[in-house]
Amino acid sequence: MKKNLILADCDHSELESFIDGIRYEGIEIYCYSVISNGGREKPFSNFVRYSKYFLTPLKVFIKRKQYGCLVGWQQFYALIFCFWSQLFHVKKVNKVIALNFTYKRKHGLCGVVYEWFMKKCVCNNYLDYMHVPSYEYADIFSKEFGISRDKFIVTAFGVDDNRDIYSRLEKPGQAPKEGYALAIGRSNRDYDYLIRTWEQIDYNLVIISDEYIRSDLPDNITLINDVSGDAQYPWIANCNFMIIPIKDTSICSGDTVLLTAMSLEKTIFVTSPSTLAEMYVENGVNAIFISKDEEESRKTLQKYINNGMANDIGILARKTFLEKYSRYAMGRRVASFLK
Repeated sequence: MKKNLILADCDHSELESFIDGIRYEGIEIYCYSVISNGGREKPFSNFVRYSKYFLTPLKVFIKRKQYGCLVGWQQFYALIFCFWSQLFHVKKVNKVIALNFTYKRKHGLCGVVYEWFMKKCVCNNYLDYMHVPSYEYADIFSKEFGISRDKFIVTAFGVDDNRDIYSRLEKPGQAPKEGYALAIGRSNRDYDYLIRTWEQIDYNLVIISDEYIRSDLPDNITLINDVSGDAQYPWIANCNFMIIPIKDTSICSGDTVLLTAMSLEKTIFVTSPSTLAEMYVENGVNAIFISKDEEESRKTLQKYINNGMANDIGILARKTFLEKYSRYAMGRRVASFLK
């Protein structure tokens, strides 16, 4: 009997409910995890990360006949498994799914090489499905890479419900005592837009990103570069509201931050259009949409800060999360493509 694997880069415990959802549908599956997302701030850290991206799927590739389905929770583990398969022209023996697939174009020679590499990973018969949380993104990438639209699974991402744990976390010592709005994350964030918008807002904003560097900040904006992993949750749990400013509207990003904030009953401002606005939330119901027009966004944010809004937004955000966006529910949806 061949073993089905989830290829992950996180602690096994983080995927227990996702695995339970798959098993509920009658598919036995196990987690093989090699943590690769430890750090990005130093060249050696990046070297270790990229090495794991290639070596972990190579180990699985060598023993591929022992496995049935391979589900890439870390998308590069699944994609690079297909790259090795393509490189050595082996017989296809596995069903492979890459979850939460994202491709962000790079510039210059690096971009040319990266595009070539990604095409080797996805334009083949070894990769069966790519999961994306956006219909628009599936259409765009399908056309751009000449891939059948049938290879895309379009369904929402999911996170665990840890409200009981996170809600007890104390406010970080660096946090403004008077309260703060929070923008957090490294991928596809437009922090320049947010800072320009916030310059005339009389309220504290904390931006947390280990990749965004800037020194010329107004007094009411704090930028923190050394918070990652579990250290982010006290910041999310204790913020007064959350802002997710998306840069490229077609790229899927910000899902985990959004869903974690929803699970904690936070009022969330999301730039629209974006894949988050398309797939997860509804304006004025469980989130508040803001445009990329800085003056218009400033008025919306300032109105909320000055007058407040009913807590119904946060309450309905959590209700939506419980109904649709848990990892257990995601596991059940993905299982239908493994059968």
